[in-house]
Amino acid sequence: MQTYLFIGRTFRLLREHQPWKLVVIFILTLLLGVTSGFSIVLLIPLLQLLSIGTGEEPGGIALFIQNLADGAGITLTIGSILLVYMVLLTLSALVQYRKSILDARYQQTFIYSLRRRLFRKIIMTDWQLLNSRSKTNHLQVLTKEVPNLALYYYYYLRLLTTLIMTAAYTAYALMVSASFTLIIVAVGVLLFVFLRKFLFRAFHLGEGYVTSYNRLLKYIDDFWQTVKIAKVHSSEDYYYNRFDEASTSLLDMEYRMQRNWSLPQLIQRLAGLLVLVGVVWFGYRSGAVPMASFVILILLFSRIFPQFIALNTDINMIVSNVASVRLVMQLDDDLPDPHERVKGDHTATALQKEIRMEDVSFSYPDGEKLFDGFNAVIKAHSITGIVGPSGRGKTTLIDLLAGLQKPGAGRIVIDGKVLDDDFLQGWKAGLGYLPQDPFFIDGTLRENLVWDSGGDVTDDEIRDVLEQVNAMHLVRRFRKGLDAFIVNYPYSFSGGECQRLALARVLLRRPSLLLLDEATSSLDRENEAVIMDVLSRLKEKVTIVFVTHRESVSGWFDSTITL
Repeated sequence: MQTYLFIGRTFRLLREHQPWKLVVIFILTLLLGVTSGFSIVLLIPLLQLLSIGTGEEPGGIALFIQNLADGAGITLTIGSILLVYMVLLTLSALVQYRKSILDARYQQTFIYSLRRRLFRKIIMTDWQLLNSRSKTNHLQVLTKEVPNLALYYYYYLRLLTTLIMTAAYTAYALMVSASFTLIIVAVGVLLFVFLRKFLFRAFHLGEGYVTSYNRLLKYIDDFWQTVKIAKVHSSEDYYYNRFDEASTSLLDMEYRMQRNWSLPQLIQRLAGLLVLVGVVWFGYRSGAVPMASFVILILLFSRIFPQFIALNTDINMIVSNVASVRLVMQLDDDLPDPHERVKGDHTATALQKEIRMEDVSFSYPDGEKLFDGFNAVIKAHSITGIVGPSGRGKTTLIDLLAGLQKPGAGRIVIDGKVLDDDFLQGWKAGLGYLPQDPFFIDGTLRENLVWDSGGDVTDDEIRDVLEQVNAMHLVRRFRKGLDAFIVNYPYSFSGGECQRLALARVLLRRPSLLLLDEATSSLDRENEAVIMDVLSRLKEKVTIVFVTHRESVSGWFDSTITL
């Protein structure tokens, strides 16, 4: 029962994506199944007209077609039968072409829409939830498992096609010879039951493949996170060995999955060959079926048994992808829909008077309380320092002010308004946040300075801000200036240079509240003084909250919160 419920849940995603196209694909599949078998059966009167038969009067399908033609006043000739045969096969080929295009288009648009929706869910989800999840898992789902989910549906559609084709071929074969057809069907069913152990094995191999691929991605990510350490310590072999271990495991899984898929095909092909040879021998010896019909029966049987092989293959591939499907669905279920979370006015809220933290309590899951009945006031248009020992909650306090974390008790009040979900989006629109480790994208200098500033920043404004933070010379070092394309920024600029560029980017947002988390920790005293002088002049327009452990900047603070 749980299996059927799971299958029903998986098709929920498919029903949400252009269901009318599924109806069209099903109709075309049904049409193909019917016409492909009929085109073979139509060869019976053709063979009889060509005197390939025994010379006996036509019977069965041949007699039915002849009576049908006589009733319509049509004389069956080689020319007329070939013409009908050619038209039928041409139409079947056109339908097959149209169906293949629809299948491919549907599959690709499904991947596109699902991947886009999941990525939007990821980037719009709450910080607490997002920070508790594996980045590698998200990357794996978006790049590898979403296409596997599409393949899962594709094999279901192909399974449906195979079932329709099998039913059509079997029905036509029953009309030619019921006894021989039932023998073929019985053998096919028995083989399917006998080979079902390969399906159970496919499920476990699919889970192992997903786990191995996740481990491979994790090892690659670990290396890039610590590439400089690896180079300094000459520990490349450590990362290579871990990568090689995961790659070897993945290769082994792929081999075992291929073997688990190919071996049942081999068994079914050999069994089908034996059964087909037996049917031909007994049919020929008994003479129970006219020669023309017997030739068609062989053609039909040669089509029926491969359908049984295809059925087993399709089910094997479906089961192999179940682990991928569960991973995608788990992510989709865990993350809330963006429209359910995003509320309120998105216009930037400007801080006018003060921020009050009233009886705030907070603790991380399974952790000690960082704040218990905490109270503080941050005055607008001032520099407020947050100082204290490591681990006492300085960065957490910044997260609370930014709305990334929510107090377990108490409240944060902005100019008399409680910082809640309705107020949060407008509040975030007026924030500027600079962490200890600045982040840059691969792109031009201009893109890195304005990508989160709304896109309406002029080059003159960029240059003015760069001059303010003593970073204009970093642009002049490149021949293309702001159009210079830079990758791996930490290796193109020093830590202090990265920090100044990051500060310029934050200031270009025109924030009302500037949150700085150890923003000068990588600067020397001279550059630190330059930055602090810039900030002291900015406080007329911007409220600044400064987390630091350096006593050298304390003289710039208008007030201090000690944790």
